[in-house]
Amino acid sequence: MNLLEVENLSVSFYRPEGEIEAVKNVSFSLGEGEILAVMGETGCGKSVLCKSILKLLPDIAKIKTGRIVVRGEEITDYTEKQMRKLRGSFFSMVFQNPMTALNPCMSVGEQIVEAVRLRQPGLSGRERKQRAEELMYRVGLDHPRERAKQYPFQLSGGMAQRCVIAIALAAQPSVLFADEATTALDVTVQAQILDLFLELRKTMGMSIVLVTHNPGVAAGAADRVALMKDGELTGIGDVEEIFEEIIHKHNFI
Repeated sequence: MNLLEVENLSVSFYRPEGEIEAVKNVSFSLGEGEILAVMGETGCGKSVLCKSILKLLPDIAKIKTGRIVVRGEEITDYTEKQMRKLRGSFFSMVFQNPMTALNPCMSVGEQIVEAVRLRQPGLSGRERKQRAEELMYRVGLDHPRERAKQYPFQLSGGMAQRCVIAIALAAQPSVLFADEATTALDVTVQAQILDLFLELRKTMGMSIVLVTHNPGVAAGAADRVALMKDGELTGIGDVEEIFEEIIHKHNFI
């Protein structure tokens, strides 16, 4: 059974000037331990697709048609209360810019501890700190006890992104959405974060939806690629099968 199935999903934004179709009749599945790259140019609907699945859309957006199925159970009409139980525990998301995702007024350790508290409320204060340090170590941050005392502005972009990933891992989610999670980083750090995703897949059995506009990122980490253009899914398949089409036919480079 697939962890996630999306069937004929369409999403529109309703503005005073009229309806804007952001996602049009998109279908795909995600298996256990699979990395699926959702790839396309800026503005093609990749992020809206992911936020639709997590029900993180603004009030002016609406799912018009389609089904979202998690482990065989349809969640399309879930309430916000029901979705809160899924976010963090089953789904989690890493956003593009770590410096805007982190609170500048709190140490990164406090922010990770808060995520642990929300997802594992039965732990004591000491256990939460230990868990936060374990998460920091898992995502490759050296000297986690010292790093935990630092604020986001004291960290490099790569370190900050690792902290954001640690927060996303607080409840050991089954599916991680990485929304352009390497775009704001330099090439060397991009490679390190992609290696981290591959390691998380190996050690935690986690499935990852990797949103990107970069063919190199998709080719370097994904098992399959779903190609989006103008809100539609124009192709999906193994990296080897679809990569040449992505580069030459759709002119993404």
